[in-house]
Amino acid sequence: MKVNADLHCHSGASGGVGDLNIEKVAETMPLKGIELLGTGDCLHPKWNATLKEILNEFSEGVFSPTFDSDIKFILQTELIFTCAVKTGRKSVHIIFLFPSFEVVDKIIALFEKWDVKNTIGRPFIKCEDKNDVAEKLYQMNKIDDLIEIIPAHVMTPQGVFGSNNPINHLEEFFGDSVELIHSIETGLSADPIILGLIPEFDNLTLLSNSDAHSHHLARLGREFTTLEVKTLSYPAIINAIRTNNIVRTAEFNPAEGRYFLSGHRAGKKGHNDKFCVFSPKYTPKNKICPICGKKLTIGVLERAFELSIAQGGNRELGFLPKNSRPFVHMVPLVEIIAESYGIKSTTSKKVLREYQRIMAVLENECDMWFMKPEKIEAKLEGVVDDALIRNIVEVRKGNFTFEPFGFDGTYGHLVIGETRDYLNVNISPKSPQRTLM
Repeated sequence: MKVNADLHCHSGASGGVGDLNIEKVAETMPLKGIELLGTGDCLHPKWNATLKEILNEFSEGVFSPTFDSDIKFILQTELIFTCAVKTGRKSVHIIFLFPSFEVVDKIIALFEKWDVKNTIGRPFIKCEDKNDVAEKLYQMNKIDDLIEIIPAHVMTPQGVFGSNNPINHLEEFFGDSVELIHSIETGLSADPIILGLIPEFDNLTLLSNSDAHSHHLARLGREFTTLEVKTLSYPAIINAIRTNNIVRTAEFNPAEGRYFLSGHRAGKKGHNDKFCVFSPKYTPKNKICPICGKKLTIGVLERAFELSIAQGGNRELGFLPKNSRPFVHMVPLVEIIAESYGIKSTTSKKVLREYQRIMAVLENECDMWFMKPEKIEAKLEGVVDDALIRNIVEVRKGNFTFEPFGFDGTYGHLVIGETRDYLNVNISPKSPQRTLM
């Protein structure tokens, strides 16, 4: 059985999320083609109570809302572990999956013993050092060894290999508990090709998730993983992750990701309307911003090259380990529609109306990204404008880019009909339209 899973989401208990409820999420999931979704924030008292009220157990460790048995959830949260490393105090975002509400309640009780402030969607677990991190993860694992520990968006500044107080090996943060880690999340600004530069990932399963802070079509399901499972149950899902029984992943294009390249966005102190962005070859050696004189936010692509050297990989871009699985780059369909009509908002009435018309014949967005372009074109003929069909097909063929690429918390802007190699891009001070503006 193949299952399209998005195992990293948030609820209204997380900062920057706003009003988000199961009913709204349940409306979006079938349109996107997501069959299994992480609940987000399942340790938070208020959200935990809501989940217990709304969800019924469909099968072992898999839940459905009382109003729709076709929608499936798995208990999930993101936690922020912090500890001292050689470069300073590092905070790392980690996804946790849980097999039952009983186990979740035991984890909450454990947090009370640790004096963890469980009042936000992503609680902070403060540790002294890597040994303390390991000890706490082992204590959680002792409650139930089916609790899954997945380092989140591993290359962004808040990820384990991100630019904030950087480290070069998983053991530097996780200590001996590295043995409990079977998979990592690629994140929106990386993909299997970029992560193929890093030897420590060779034997780990690569998962793609949306990290959605909203039920909107541009957020939920913007990345997903298709798992092969014998039954739709929590143990089967965890087994698929731990044995790399992954059919495919759909990746948010790294060039659109908010932390793909190094730079400083406009609006920072001392910047006004100026920004700078650099590909790895041209980042200033001192990594200091030429505009404001402060340290640049180092991008995912640059960190991957640094890690490849630090771990002795010396790999060329394009190398894929033996455990790699097929993947495709995707762009949220509502972004394509909005760009086609020159509309800024992906939640505008026109965009949503066109999306619904398309889904009436394509059934769901996930499947669309694995359809042949000519099939998409044939199905949409006469359903929406020819220009929109052309743009959808162009993106499916890979004829698109972003200008500029994503950097320093800024998403890349979609440009359809042009291509630019996101892996070998050269953006330097000699390209003023892309650096100093």
